[in-house]
Amino acid sequence: MKKVVICLLLITLLIPNKSFSQDDDIAAAAVAGAVVGAVVGAIKLDQIKEMVEQIAVEEVLSSYPYLVNFELKTSSLNGTKLKDISSVEIITYTIRDIDTDNKYVLFAFASFGWANEYGVDFTKLLWKNFDTNEWNNLMKSYIKTASDVDLTLAEVAQSKIVNTGVKQGSKFILKFDKIGGDTYLTSDFSEEFKVIFNERSLGLYLKSTKNLIQIRRRTIIEAHEHLNNM
Repeated sequence: MKKVVICLLLITLLIPNKSFSQDDDIAAAAVAGAVVGAVVGAIKLDQIKEMVEQIAVEEVLSSYPYLVNFELKTSSLNGTKLKDISSVEIITYTIRDIDTDNKYVLFAFASFGWANEYGVDFTKLLWKNFDTNEWNNLMKSYIKTASDVDLTLAEVAQSKIVNTGVKQGSKFILKFDKIGGDTYLTSDFSEEFKVIFNERSLGLYLKSTKNLIQIRRRTIIEAHEHLNNM
């Protein structure tokens, strides 16, 4: 609401008064029109963010009854423009169980066109909630796919996964294989996913929708640090 009030004040200040020339009126009107467009876009984007957060909370309430009292946060859509939102492939939520202090990462995998200036199609979102053990098993599979090195789960939990390999502290314990952009290394992780390594990035092939989702390095790092208390 505060954003709307501030924007309306800005628009009011930009409306030309009678002391301006006709050319000044036209220029000022054009500026005001641009501001109005930006305001409408910002409001719609905020509405989409609120809707997505609400549907995430509803997903937790309906699908994960073991989470009774919880914190749910996301920064996935920060910096995203309205015109680009339909190309967002994954929305990540960090969850903390207030009663047990257990942590989770909830992924919403999005099919192309799931959101645009007209609204959100939540049927194009596929949800997956990772606990620490399942996430570390996923990272273990990813590391082995990318390097052919089979770390233990304890080693995975203590390590940081970065763009070029795996670190413990400031030192690399292994480097990922250097492969060409047309090369894909794969492993069959579960009934839900195949793990894909290509150009140093983690890809998840969703078997149910036949979509390949590329997960950004920042998303991997934040999820891994959240789940392993780094």
